[in-house]
Amino acid sequence: MYQKMNQFVSRFRDLEQKEFTLTGEEERRWKMLKEKLAVPQLAEPSETISRKCIAVTSLYAQAGASFISGNIAYAWAGKGVPVTLCERPNAISYFYFALDYERRAKQRENTSTSQLLMQNNYLRIQMESPLNLQQKPSSTDIASWLLRVSKDSPIVIIDISSGWTEDETNQMFEMADEIWVVFDADLARLTRLFLTEAAPIWWTTQKSKIRFIANKWNNQLAKSSVMKKVEGTLSLWNSEFTLSKVECMLPLIDGERTATAHSKGNLLLESFPEEESEFQSLIPAYKGRML
Repeated sequence: MYQKMNQFVSRFRDLEQKEFTLTGEEERRWKMLKEKLAVPQLAEPSETISRKCIAVTSLYAQAGASFISGNIAYAWAGKGVPVTLCERPNAISYFYFALDYERRAKQRENTSTSQLLMQNNYLRIQMESPLNLQQKPSSTDIASWLLRVSKDSPIVIIDISSGWTEDETNQMFEMADEIWVVFDADLARLTRLFLTEAAPIWWTTQKSKIRFIANKWNNQLAKSSVMKKVEGTLSLWNSEFTLSKVECMLPLIDGERTATAHSKGNLLLESFPEEESEFQSLIPAYKGRML
């Protein structure tokens, strides 16, 4: 569009230098056209990408927070949105081993901070070598860490895994824009947790940020009678009589594909991009530029 406009303007200027005998009507139109071209043309406003920090946690081990965090980050970055995936500071990294960092980055000189770049550098996966773990981070350390990892990407995904009981996670949940709480099809384990454990502080103070994600779900579990029981269980920690609604249900992914990807040190979508459709409900359509 802009190239055609430039060609038109150049042609117009060339004609403007020539002498023609114009009628009164042609003179009037000529003058109007010149006035329009003299007005600066405003570029069409581009859409913006709002910055967002998402903390993903499992209610218990193996529910799927790391699996969802990694594959959502990979899929999102594949749409041209810069994403940073990271884990709790000073926690032993899951992705360091799951993605076989040593194999992928043999020639890296700076070993103080480990980082993998994927999806044409739209995805940054930050992790620490187990050899570089420091003392327990302070509140200031956590704030500085989050500011640092947020600089390069509008979307930051923090994999809390099942570490929501750790002291530092309260501050992370407070700074996050959304908290994705993941549980799976082990309903007995879910019920036991809510009946035997006290609600964490963030469950009440950050209630408006929480999104519940049912992982490894199927049609039988998705029946309304089952979902009412599940949502009733999730509501047991609520300080007021409010119902916790499950916003997203992810199916159980083919076990052989998952095992194949993991055995290669890959994310599922890295090995099987066709499975991305299963994650679409969690990926908003972000387009345009960063704020």
